[in-house]
Parts: sequence; C-alpha cells; structure tokens
Amino acid sequence: MENKIYEFEELENLSEQEIQACLEKSWNIKNGQFEVWGEIKPLNDIAWGYLRNPHLISDNRLLTYPLKGIGRACEFFINPNDAKKFGDRDSSRFIRCKLELSPISERKKHNIPFEMNVSQGSCSFLEALPEEVPHEILTHNEKIFFISKSIYEFYHHQADEKIGKEFEEFEELKIKQEKGLLEDRDYAKKQLDYIQNERLSAEDKRNSAIKANQFLVGKKQKLHEIIESLVTQEQRKKEKITQLKEQFFQLEAEMNHKITRLKNYVSDKALFLKTFEFVDEEDLEDFLLESKSESECVDGISFKGVFDGDYQKAVSYIQAHLVENDILYPRHIIENYITLLRTKDLIVLAGDSGSGKTNLIKSFAKAVGGKSVIIPVKPNWTSSEDLLGYYNPLEKKYLATPFLEALLEAQKNPEIPYFICLDEMNLARVEYYFADFLSLLESRDEEPEIKLYAEDESAHVLSELKAVVEIIQAGKEKYSQDGIVNFIELLKDEELNNHLRQAFGFSDKNSLIKYHGEIRRMLSAVMTMPSSIKMPANVHIIGAINIDETTHYLSPKILDRAHIMRFESPLLSDWDQILSEVEGYDFDDVSKPLLFEIEALGIRENYPKFDRENEFCQLFIELNREFFHKLGVEFGMRTIRQGLNYLTLFKAVNDDSHQFINNFLLHKVLPKFTFDGNKTVGQQTKLDLIEKVLAERIKQELPLYGEIPEIFSAVAVLESVVSDAKANDGIVNFWS
Repeated sequence: MENKIYEFEELENLSEQEIQACLEKSWNIKNGQFEVWGEIKPLNDIAWGYLRNPHLISDNRLLTYPLKGIGRACEFFINPNDAKKFGDRDSSRFIRCKLELSPISERKKHNIPFEMNVSQGSCSFLEALPEEVPHEILTHNEKIFFISKSIYEFYHHQADEKIGKEFEEFEELKIKQEKGLLEDRDYAKKQLDYIQNERLSAEDKRNSAIKANQFLVGKKQKLHEIIESLVTQEQRKKEKITQLKEQFFQLEAEMNHKITRLKNYVSDKALFLKTFEFVDEEDLEDFLLESKSESECVDGISFKGVFDGDYQKAVSYIQAHLVENDILYPRHIIENYITLLRTKDLIVLAGDSGSGKTNLIKSFAKAVGGKSVIIPVKPNWTSSEDLLGYYNPLEKKYLATPFLEALLEAQKNPEIPYFICLDEMNLARVEYYFADFLSLLESRDEEPEIKLYAEDESAHVLSELKAVVEIIQAGKEKYSQDGIVNFIELLKDEELNNHLRQAFGFSDKNSLIKYHGEIRRMLSAVMTMPSSIKMPANVHIIGAINIDETTHYLSPKILDRAHIMRFESPLLSDWDQILSEVEGYDFDDVSKPLLFEIEALGIRENYPKFDRENEFCQLFIELNREFFHKLGVEFGMRTIRQGLNYLTLFKAVNDDSHQFINNFLLHKVLPKFTFDGNKTVGQQTKLDLIEKVLAERIKQELPLYGEIPEIFSAVAVLESVVSDAKANDGIVNFWS
C-alpha cells in the first residue's frame, strides 16, 4: 500500500504527538524509535553538520518527508558537539543515530511540519553496513574497495585490541609451558593459528583501506590542482582590476591636469585677460583663489559645548525655541525629524496643503543656524536635466538650475547646514527626474560625485584662448601698439583690426566683437562652473508632497529608499499639550539658535550589518514572512538595515522601543500598501488578513498605541486604510 503524502493544511492544527504518529505510520516505524544510518559530509569551518542520504536501520529505506512539494531525500541537522566528535573536515563518515522532532520554531522557519534532527548524544560510528547498500552511497564496482575512515578505524581498533589480548594470553600460555604444563601445547597452537588468521584478516582490511586512502589522496590532489587554478585566475583578475584602477586614476589625473593647465595659463595671462576684457575681476579671483566660506558668523549656543552632545536636550531646546517664535510642533515630530536628518537618507514629508511641511524645514533650519532652500518642482520635469541643468554645446556653457546653485552655495559654506526642499516633488514623476540623483545618494561609504559635463571642455577653451591671445599679442608687437589698453581701442586701430581679421580668417561679415563675446562666455562658463562636484556633507535633501488628483504616487523604487513622514493640519494639534511639554524644560533663554557641528546632524556611512539575532530583525523577518510577502509588499534587506540605522539614532532622543517600531511602520512599510484587497491569500482575502490578523498583531507589539495621535499611530493608520478600502470596493491604498 502506497504511503500517504500529506498536505500542509492537514497538519496545521495537529499536536506534536499526532504529527509524530503520522510520520511513524508513513515510515513504518514499529517501536516509536527513529533509528537511521547515513553520511556526514566534510564539515565547514564552523562545524555545522547534516546527516545526508539517511536510511532506516530496520529496512534500509531512503527517507523522504511525506509532504506534498518536498520530493528530495531528507537531511537532518546534527548538534555541533556531535558533528565535531563524529565528523571530519576532509572526508565523509558514516554513523548511526536516532531522530527527534525539531523545535517548532525551526519547523515554522523552514515550513516543514515533519522536520526532524539528530538526537543529541545518540550518534555512534557505523560498525557494519546493511546487506543491501543503495547505489547512491556505494556502486557495485567500488564495493570491494569500500571502507570509510570510521569503519576502518573501528575494525583496526577492534583487531588491535583482540590481537593484543590474544598475545597476552599466549604469553601466559608460554609461561605455563615453561613450568612444565605441556598439556596445553595443542591449545596454544590453536590459539596461535587463530591469532595469525586474525592478523592476516586485519592485514587484508588494512590493504583495502590503503587502496581506498590512495584513491582519496588522488581525488584530493586533483581538487588541490583545481583550487590552485582558481587562485591563479583570481590573482589575474585582481591584477586586471588593479590595472583598470590605475588607468582610471591616471585618466582622472589627466583630467585634473587639464583644469590645472587652464588655471595656470589664466594666472599667467591674468593682466592681459583683464585688460582686453576676456574675464571679470570677480570671476578671476574665484577661479584662481581657493574657495572661502561666504558664511557670516551666526550668534547661537553650541550643541557640543553647552549640551555636551545630548540630543534629548537638543530636542527640548529646539521645540522651545520654535514655540518662542509662535511655531508649535509636538515633541515627537522634532524627535522623528532630527533622527531622519541624521540618517542622511531622502526624507519625504507627506500631508495636506498647509499642514506645516515646508514650515518645519524653514523653521528647523533657522533653529539650528542653517539655511533652507525651497525648490518648486514643475509638472513638466522629465529627466535629471530638469533637476541639475545641462551643458549647452552651442553656447559652450553649463546652464545651472536653482537646485544645482544651492549645492554649489552649500559647497562654499561647509560649516552651515543646508536643507534643500523639493516642494510638491510629486507634481512630476519622481522616478523620472530624481532617480539618477537618488542612485548617487545610495553611495554610503564615500561622498557621491555629481558629473555635470566632460572635463575636456577646459582643454578646448584653453586651446582657443591661447590662439586668440597669441594673435592679439603678435599683432600689437608687429604694429607697435603696446599702448592699447582695452579691446575696443584695439579694434579702433585699422591696421591691427585688419591683421586680426586675416589671422582669424574672418570676412567682412564676421564680427570681432561677437567673437570676443563668445570667447568671454566660454571662459567664464569653465571658470565659474566645475565639471563635477562632490555631494556636500552639509546638505540634507527633503521632499514635500501633497496627495490629490493632480499628483503622482511615489514608485516602489522611491519608497524603498526614502523615509515617509506624515503631517496633519496644525489646527488638529493639541496646543495645550505642546505648551505643557515646553514648560517642563526650564530653559532661561531660548532666543538663540542651537548650533550643531555638521557631523552631529548626520554622517554618510554604511548601514549597520544585518544581525538575525537582533530582536528588531527577528520581528520584521517574521512580519514579512507572515504578512508583507503574502500581501505583495516589497520588504528587503536594505529596508531592515535602514531600520537598524534609524533605531540606533532614535535611541539618542527617545528610548521607547514601541515608539520606534510605530515610526518605522509608518516610514517604510505602510506607504507600500497599495493593492487589490479582494485577492485571496490561502483561505482569506488580503483585506481580511490585514484587518483580522495583521492589525491585531501590531496592537500586540504596540500596547500603548491608544496614547499616540491618530495621524501618527501605525495602528490607527492601518485601521483607516482598512476602512477606506471597504468603502472603495476593497482597493487598499495608504495614500487615499
């Protein structure tokens, strides 16, 4: 009779005993003892071992779980202590052991209700193989040579012990013979014959083991050769990468050298260029001198000096400073906002028009002695050129945008924090105009570099400028006109004017004045606009969005890389509570801004490493497995590592772990809830899964959710999403 294959649904509500009974029946276990034999492959560096190709001792059957969708042979986890004791790092070994059901957490994790592992302490070396060995373990041609290291050691040990014992008995017999007990001679002879036979048998086994060992040595040698070949290939690739890096650095040096050559030439010809109006005095000074900070000294108090780097005190002071200026925000908004700024990720402020999004950016910037720049997004933006500008080959100059000009200004003022806001950023499709820039921001271990135009342009300008200067100087020397003091006077000299036209190859229709203007614009463009800039460390990029019929939803790519911070109308805030919070701070004077060092407002560095033992990681892996994945919500490793980063920074302003989880759900999870809730997951719809299971689970994780204002509560927002979906034919939409 064919053994039954179970469906997952049949096993969901069964007890441990019932599941084990099903397995006993399927595997024909009579006495309740799961006794098996199998193979331990060579161990890895951390000595994790698995019993592979397991067979029952009773009938030598190859074991597979009687579960639909799992057709491969079982593999059973072995406790590391047993794995080290019975396994080997260089070769396979065979053991026999007993099995037991795995912990329920492991069975859920691997989605195998029947999953078993090797009972700790039940292992022993396999002393004898069953009469019929399956072909996947031992072929017919190899049978006469088969002997695993464990079997060889067992028989060798047993034979040595037996031979030693028999030789001891033989020595005793010899003593008896010497004392005249000749009647035992026949017995001694029989024993000696037996010992010799045993020795020969052991020698045969030893020879077989030697042959097997020679075979393994050959295999090991071949593997060693393969590894050496791979190491050689890897070394060659590393050398190739090194060569490419050197070529890149050389090319970069050459490009920088082109800028340097132009700067040196302009410096050398500075008086000539100013005299003949090819360059303005201001542009010349900016180009030749190192960039100096244009910022004015701001009168404020030091975050590091006065507050000793305490972010909780900083939040209190900033909130009080804003209230002093009739700007009221609850403390949790300031805590959340300053933490998000310190992540150096893209922040998106979402709320109705007039809810205080851009006001928070402006007022916070003033509160920390910084500068806010509001960039209105236009509906016709379709590419990165709309954000950063572009190089016009006809005018031979870079046409900058207000966004790029803000970055350049921030670069000149590295001690001042800049908060650049893309206002109503979703009037156009964000993934069209902002995707390239967002990809640059993903670089966490170095300063992102923004390429504006090819650096070869400086070489072209230098070449043409040299020709113009040499022609003018040659003309002046030829016609003895060193007294000419500007370009207009030069053109008034008829002989020199004609000489320049001939030298430039101009006809009567060409204008020297127009050509002079073109050279002037070309030189000014190269001198005033660098070919690339590093993303300034003092810049924070913030988006503000409204959600209505005139705007676009944020794409998954944007949501995956940004933090969404919701806002409500100031008219709905509890002003008395805000004033009560501020009264408890006891500051004498909050009129001055709080001045942060740039690093104190965030450092661009790699996200923390994923740690599966971390409680936060465990929680959201479980939520992803049970809910997010089933709902079709994208939730990956990047999101978890962003969460770990936010958690670390949030602890500096608030040690409430429930508040952190609430904020993270609002920032990174719920904004992705846009799907058809009528689709089924198992026996229920997605909408039912949210309402009846997920919402209750989140309430368990956030026991004090009722104390959080509804607009900022993950539980309240989720309930609102469900309510709106029911009124909208089951369509789930966080943004509606």
